[in-house]
Amino acid sequence: MPRKPDNKVKYPFCKNNTDQKDLFFSKARYFHSAAYFNEFPDVIENEYCLLGRSNVGKSSFINHVLGNKSLAYVSKQPGKTKLANFFCIDESMVWVDLPGYGYAKASQSEKNRCSRLINDYCTKRKNLSGIIWLLDSRYIGVKVDVEAYDWLRQFGYPIFPIITKIDKLPQNKRTKQIHEIEEYYRFTPPTCTYSVHKYSFRERFWSTFKMWTQSITS
Repeated sequence: MPRKPDNKVKYPFCKNNTDQKDLFFSKARYFHSAAYFNEFPDVIENEYCLLGRSNVGKSSFINHVLGNKSLAYVSKQPGKTKLANFFCIDESMVWVDLPGYGYAKASQSEKNRCSRLINDYCTKRKNLSGIIWLLDSRYIGVKVDVEAYDWLRQFGYPIFPIITKIDKLPQNKRTKQIHEIEEYYRFTPPTCTYSVHKYSFRERFWSTFKMWTQSITS
């Protein structure tokens, strides 16, 4: 599906081109999509995949954190990411946006294909370095999230949890909710909260992500 900007989501620092200059990296660009494992590009650099429940906000997160609102397709309807979409950052790191899981309204054949795509990527991609796993801050212990977490842990890949949509929680409940999520999944630091409506979350993400990548490659 072609990627289009969601003009109703305002990212004041985001640009519409893929040649942006940024404080955290020099260039981010989309370069490939695949519906099946045999369509994946050749292994070039270390890859980090983005995974999460349908409607967790992966596309908005990608656009916000990479500073370009037209990189990933954003839709009001969940389940629109049906391919593995590849993004290159500084020509030295690749992010792979995998289809969201748990979307009940998809056809069974489409569910099976997306599940197989996720499974093939996580089990066969030799340069997969870690998993950026997105969770909706409003919900704790959703069945498909628990199943996904149990499944991911069996492979031993480092997992970097991103707790999204933190702006949807009342200010006085955020700390308690985040703590309960971390306790429920027994996350070890670092975890990262995120909102696409504040620049400070973007700064915090890149600082934490850098520490995480250094810890798993050292």
